[in-house]
Amino acid sequence: MILLTQLPAWAGNISAEALPVLGVVTPQERVSPDTFEMFERSTLLQVVVKRLGGDELEDELDEDADAIEICVCAAIMAAGYRCFPEDLTIALNGDGEKRIGTALVNFRVTYHRSLDGQS
Repeated sequence: MILLTQLPAWAGNISAEALPVLGVVTPQERVSPDTFEMFERSTLLQVVVKRLGGDELEDELDEDADAIEICVCAAIMAAGYRCFPEDLTIALNGDGEKRIGTALVNFRVTYHRSLDGQS
């Protein structure tokens, strides 16, 4: 098991010494009326892992993404919200002196509440 550093906000440049890192952001929320009093809210939850690697980097990122999917869906569903994975993007960058890979896992978290914040 590899420990990841969690960043409170995704920085523009992350030094290779800080890797591997994990970041979580919620950049978008859709709201649509369900009834006159209740609204469906659908939040995009993004979990990002960046790590150094060699020839097996893509496989390591796939394993990271699988673990993230299992943990995030279980935790959010246990809290009573719908949570489904939407997509996975893996990017590899070997242009510098070190090979760095990024896995971005998107989830859609959906719940209902009224305008006054009541569920």
